Amino acid sequence: MADRMKKGVLVTGADAGLGLSLVKRFLQGEFAVFAGIYHSDAGLNGLAGEYGDSLALIPLDVADMDSVREAARQVAERISTLDIVINNAGIHLVKNPSQSLEQLDFENQQFQQTMDVNAFGPLRVLQQFQPFLENSERKLIINISSEAGSIADCQRENQFAYCMSKAALNMQSKILQNYLRPRGFKVLAVHPGWMRTNMGGPHAAISPDESAEGIFQLAMREWKADDPIYVDCQGVPLPW
Repeated sequence: MADRMKKGVLVTGADAGLGLSLVKRFLQGEFAVFAGIYHSDAGLNGLAGEYGDSLALIPLDVADMDSVREAARQVAERISTLDIVINNAGIHLVKNPSQSLEQLDFENQQFQQTMDVNAFGPLRVLQQFQPFLENSERKLIINISSEAGSIADCQRENQFAYCMSKAALNMQSKILQNYLRPRGFKVLAVHPGWMRTNMGGPHAAISPDESAEGIFQLAMREWKADDPIYVDCQGVPLPW
């Protein structure tokens, strides 16, 4: 990064959808952005040409500990402090989410993969990147959760893997807030809204850019440790 005075943010799952929109919005906000890429950098190439050294493309598979360590090493070559880590990488593997209990196939590893990426992936990332946050003033962790992780509001009768993984991510967020609170950290678990992405489908309510704008504004707030953790992209608290 050419300008080491810029605020720094890591965005995982930056290839497309909300991740790509978050990268764009934080670049517009004059952040140094580290974009964690799993599939392809095709959507980011134009931004790299436009923003130059303000954007670093970092290969990152949150389900692979070696990949997470290597990503941290690459970031450390460019910057020593990050203000924000956004754990956006997530998957929803079940092609037919309406499968009943009787129809579930536990042989294809979808449950394990979903939990590994959606719940344990952010924890791997934070283990390696928490030291980057230690010396910043903001010390903000944003876990991209979902209303699907709410136990109190759950009306579903299926979608076990995805909903369970997001509920686990919510618990992780609360534990992390308890653990990191004495050091001045703030953790958010954010429901980004029903978005028009590959996961949300073409008839969803909002665009990824709209959600990214809301999340950017949340990131710019001054948060207290006792403020809500589980919120939507406008900051409205959600029931656990």
